[in-house]
Amino acid sequence: MLQGEPRHQSDPPLDVPMVSFLSRIRIAAKLWLGYSIVAGILAGLALIQLGVLHDEENQALRIFEKRMVPVRQLKIVSDAYSIRILFAARQVRGGTLEPAEGLAQVRAARREAGEQWAAFKATARDLSNPETVARVDALSTYLMRDLDTLEQLLAEDRLPALGRFVDDDLLPQILPLTSLISGLVQVQEDAAQRSVEAMSARAWRTRTWSYITILGGLTAALVLGYRIARDLSGSIRRMVEQVRRAAEGDLEVRVHIGGRDELADMGRELNRMIARLRDTIHALAEREASERAVLHSAQVAIIARDNDGTVRRFNPYAEQLLGFRAEDMVGQTAAPWVDAEEMEACARVLSRQLGHPVTSGTEVIRLLTEAGPDQREWTFLTRDGRRVPMLVALSTISGARGERVGFLSIGSDLTERKVLEAELRASEARAQAANHAKSAFLSNMSHELRTPLNAILGYAQLMNRRTERSPEDRDQLGRILSAGEHLLSLINDVLSLSKIESGGLELRLGSFRPLTLIEGLVDLQRIRAEAKGLELKLEADPSLPAYLEGDEAKLRQVLVNLVGNAVKFTAKGSVTLSARYAAGRAAFSVTDTGAGISEEDQRQLFQPFFQAGSQAGNAEGTGLGLHISRSLVHLMGGDIALESRVGQGSCFTFSLPLPEGEPPLELEDRGQVVGLEPGQRKVSMMVVDDRLENRDLLARLLGSVGFQVYSAADGAEAVELWERHRPELLWMDLRMPRMSGFEALQVIRGKELEQNLPHTFIVAISASVIDLDRETLRKAGFDDFMGKPFRESQLFELAGRLLGLRFLTREPEVGLSPPGALLDCLHLQSATWRADLKEAVLIGDTEAALALVGQLGADPVAEGLRQLLKAYKLQELLDALNG
Repeated sequence: MLQGEPRHQSDPPLDVPMVSFLSRIRIAAKLWLGYSIVAGILAGLALIQLGVLHDEENQALRIFEKRMVPVRQLKIVSDAYSIRILFAARQVRGGTLEPAEGLAQVRAARREAGEQWAAFKATARDLSNPETVARVDALSTYLMRDLDTLEQLLAEDRLPALGRFVDDDLLPQILPLTSLISGLVQVQEDAAQRSVEAMSARAWRTRTWSYITILGGLTAALVLGYRIARDLSGSIRRMVEQVRRAAEGDLEVRVHIGGRDELADMGRELNRMIARLRDTIHALAEREASERAVLHSAQVAIIARDNDGTVRRFNPYAEQLLGFRAEDMVGQTAAPWVDAEEMEACARVLSRQLGHPVTSGTEVIRLLTEAGPDQREWTFLTRDGRRVPMLVALSTISGARGERVGFLSIGSDLTERKVLEAELRASEARAQAANHAKSAFLSNMSHELRTPLNAILGYAQLMNRRTERSPEDRDQLGRILSAGEHLLSLINDVLSLSKIESGGLELRLGSFRPLTLIEGLVDLQRIRAEAKGLELKLEADPSLPAYLEGDEAKLRQVLVNLVGNAVKFTAKGSVTLSARYAAGRAAFSVTDTGAGISEEDQRQLFQPFFQAGSQAGNAEGTGLGLHISRSLVHLMGGDIALESRVGQGSCFTFSLPLPEGEPPLELEDRGQVVGLEPGQRKVSMMVVDDRLENRDLLARLLGSVGFQVYSAADGAEAVELWERHRPELLWMDLRMPRMSGFEALQVIRGKELEQNLPHTFIVAISASVIDLDRETLRKAGFDDFMGKPFRESQLFELAGRLLGLRFLTREPEVGLSPPGALLDCLHLQSATWRADLKEAVLIGDTEAALALVGQLGADPVAEGLRQLLKAYKLQELLDALNG
């Protein structure tokens, strides 16, 4: 007997398996009744014509048995593939069966299926459709490979892959095979049915003689069949009642099962079905609750719409942000928060891309999300008319079968971010304006400082050219030149720092001797180190090439700063400079045993004007050294690393890409220019400058060696004089009233092209060097550039190179020559003065070196040192200092 208990909401798909079960029960009842009738008829016929019917019955049974054997074989094959193998695989995947046992069951089922199929083909080949049998064989071949894979997965215990393989690969192979076998079963059953019908026709002739006997048997069969049918129908009605209650929502119903017949099996399956349905509904309820919680707590606007644009979800944050109530929006197709103009603009863009008109907002969203989620900025309109910038993520909502059922919009308010961006843009604009103002100030100050300095140094050089000057005059002129050169070096330092900050500093590559460089640095600092009782060591890698290609001056500046700092801030112990070379990179490190640097100071150590806390009180300078050093290392393609512990010292390390170089060419010092060599053409030049002292200075200096010089106060006058006299070389200032140097250049170059005139060399001269470089000026049409103030050697070197001229020179009158008497005189100076001079020579800073020499006044050694510095014989001077 079957009874039920209440449950709640069911789902219509329950009726589908129940219809199948009920159909089987009804067919079973009919078969039972039919068999009962046949039994009654056979009993009556046995009384009338037992002998005749006995023979016919035996014959019919033999034929029927022969027809049913293939049916059983096919069903065994079908059950082995569709039930036993799949059931074993799913039990293993569900964890109710061990993989080894599942593997054994699969192999047993395969073996039995193969045996029965072979037996079927042997016994029923003439009773079957050969084409169907061939198709079954072909499908079986493909299936065998999948079953081999299944056995491998079971043997390797790969359960996740097993589930996907059964559902995605094995099941699609089994279904068509079992379908073909079912067709063969139907063919065999139809043949058996026809055999039975044939025998029934033969028996019909005898039935007319058996009506009376048959009537009695039929009556008994009807009575028995009625009682069986009533019992079956009662159980079925009770089960249907429980199913109906489940379908009406009572999912707590449970069918109590008794017995082991088909109805008991059906009750158990019904219990499983209802339990799974209950679990599914509970899971859906939990998921819906979670989604509802997300919608209510999310701090983003979440709006869901279906394919027609109807609003299905409108979360509380969207209500709060936009001012529309959810109950007014849900179920409506209108979207008042959408900016119509913005949507139309997007639709026009899509129309141009696709080649057909896009007319609705829903179509715009569909097109944007076709390739996946779309994220972009939109403007939402609030109920009170405010415009809210939003970052909106658009995506599709998919149904149970993967079809698109709507669209989801998730929007974040960008108002605060837009305000911050506006403030950042304003701050950046103010910073850029301040930077431009600083650059303009430095440019103007450079021009205003260098212009009078040009006159001071120029006239001093011009006066110094006269041989009849007394020693006292020469000493005073030397002091003027030294002070001017020192002032010029200070201006250049300020401009260099500005160029570093603006990224305008350039590398000047050349070949140099690295060992000489670092040995000179060590010798430079040795005096200071020994004065403090420090050991100064050099560790040079033997593989260091003899020559490297790079910017020697900048590398020297970095190393001088690092080694100088190490000596300065180390009280006792040692300072070590190391140099290594490998794979085209030179690595340098400076290690000391000083007080070390704290982690807090290390984070700011390379910032401009910063000095470490433990060193700030003892430090000299402005705190720019490490900042400039790191900037120079970055410019050369490297970076500085620092390792330091308080009380244990510090180690600065950097490496640079420096390829091996070739020995450089050394220029011969020709001394002071006094005139042109005989036999050369007469050369005319023009000096163009708006300041009289600058024009006069340059004109006198050029005229002193035999050039014919014309002067012009601005660009317009220069063009006029150029057309009249055709000078070969123009010294053109850039900043002038009426017509600037750039404008005059364009006029002259234009006339040369129009009139097919010879090229006139034009050299730009300017005190504003911060925003000028040779490459830019060459592109503008100038042949070269000379900054103010200039040295006479630079002036004549430019003129000789451009015009191909040769000059007469006068060797400098030096009373002392290194390393003899000059060396003795150098040793008479203070150790500090010698160390400063050596440092300036090592980094190539001749301006600073001349300023130091100027401190000697009328000392006999001063003039000799000046001549060495002006001739750039730095190595001889360094040898004298080292000796």
